[in-house]
Amino acid sequence: MPEDLNNYSRGLSEESNVPLYFQLITLIKRQIRTGILKPGDLIPSESQLCSQYGVSRSTVRQALNQLAEERLIIRRRGKGSFIASEKLSRNLNHLYNFTEDMLSMGLAPHSEVLEQTKLDAPYDIIRALGITAEKLEVFKLTRVRYANGEPVLLETTYIPLYLCPGITNEDFASKSLYEVLRTKYSMDLFRAVETYEAVKLNRETSKLLKCKPSVAAFSIQRTAYLETGIAYEFTTSVVRSDKCLFRVELYANKSRVNFSRQISV
Repeated sequence: MPEDLNNYSRGLSEESNVPLYFQLITLIKRQIRTGILKPGDLIPSESQLCSQYGVSRSTVRQALNQLAEERLIIRRRGKGSFIASEKLSRNLNHLYNFTEDMLSMGLAPHSEVLEQTKLDAPYDIIRALGITAEKLEVFKLTRVRYANGEPVLLETTYIPLYLCPGITNEDFASKSLYEVLRTKYSMDLFRAVETYEAVKLNRETSKLLKCKPSVAAFSIQRTAYLETGIAYEFTTSVVRSDKCLFRVELYANKSRVNFSRQISV
């Protein structure tokens, strides 16, 4: 159990214009932010919080429901409420670069290279990249991507080798693929098309991502294009759903859509 919440009981005031349930939410958020409450900590039960702060069960329940909706706590039947892993959001209304995005969120990115080779493109990759019979050879890179030491996704990328000869010699355990393409081969990502599908992890993938088999995940396919219109990258990713949340923000009568991703580590 974390430090006694009574140390902060003065944060609740019947005389305040702020509703009591919102005061309790603010108090718990403050303790999460300052590290008094840490991921995995069990917070006091509803009855304990009622007694501790002299508020009704409906007030406590309203506060906990809001915290659960914001994914700051996880409520487990018969066990209580626990502080959730920290949620970090990434806007998807710009072109995605894993390394840069993790760094921008204060996370340490790392990759485990499972395969790095060149081969003749399979038929589905030929179709995805629109490559011709004269340029069938592709670079294949399969990595487990980590954020702060936690495996987040399994990613396999194919790139036409004629666009980046010599790329198989790079160390992608520590280097950003997009950074190498940009600085060494003058290839700048201009446009990308992604599709998302809900799947269950198979045993092999769950082992690589260090989670239980058959848990829910996102399967993402991405085709990236240069400004010339050439498709230069086809990537498939399997993302842990317990570590990543996608959100779409829509605006009425406007052609504006914002996307965001939340990652917990």
